[in-house]
Amino acid sequence: MGLDEEKALLGSTVVLEKDSDPEDEGEEAEEPAGDGGDDDDEEEDEEELEDPREKILEGCNESPKCAKAKLELDTCNERVGSKSSTEETCVQELFDFMECADHCVAHHLFHKLK
Repeated sequence: MGLDEEKALLGSTVVLEKDSDPEDEGEEAEEPAGDGGDDDDEEEDEEELEDPREKILEGCNESPKCAKAKLELDTCNERVGSKSSTEETCVQELFDFMECADHCVAHHLFHKLK
């Protein structure tokens, strides 16, 4: 039996099956529980949490341990920026600097977590 024969036998039922989801049969849209008020008031009252990683990362970026990687990254960025067209990128230098900074952050961050 082909699709056209099935459509002829079922008639408008095919259209109904396409529009409705079988999982939704017999279910009605539920209203949210509660008084209908917004929970935004509670969120506004809460204090913004500060990410300690950001402050630690700033210090680590300027640390003597990462100074060599930072210098290599800056030198590479200047070299690439001075050329009008080049295939050179500073991805490896960036990864080296990020690895140094992340390693530094890891040693300081976990002492501040609760």
